[in-house]
Amino acid sequence: MANYLSALTRCLVLLLFILTGNPLQAQSNFDAYVTTSAPVNDVVTGTMFITLTDTNQIDLVEVKVGSKEGHADLANHQFTYDQTSGLPAGMTWQRTGYRITISIGSFAYSDLQFGYVRLKNSSGVWSDTFAFVTN
Repeated sequence: MANYLSALTRCLVLLLFILTGNPLQAQSNFDAYVTTSAPVNDVVTGTMFITLTDTNQIDLVEVKVGSKEGHADLANHQFTYDQTSGLPAGMTWQRTGYRITISIGSFAYSDLQFGYVRLKNSSGVWSDTFAFVTN
């Protein structure tokens, strides 16, 4: 009977692990969108807004913006989490609590922007990509 309960306990723990997902996965429950300035000579300045559900153990934030789905032709940058200095010209990072505001620089105007954000945790694991479309 003890062996049966031990085997049953292992099965339940394994099932719980499978149902709750991999605990080593980087955070994937967040929200993001991009805004752009009015175009001047077909160039805009973009600002990415990201709302996190957790701020622990994040090492990198990757943001991509494309003019077509799956592309990153407008912006493609990785930011060290909470890095406020040493960023490329025209880019800034600001975090207040769970909200991150990143100026992602200037790029060609596009009627639609396809945005992608993912996070890398301190274990080196990337989150799922959060994708969105802005027009």
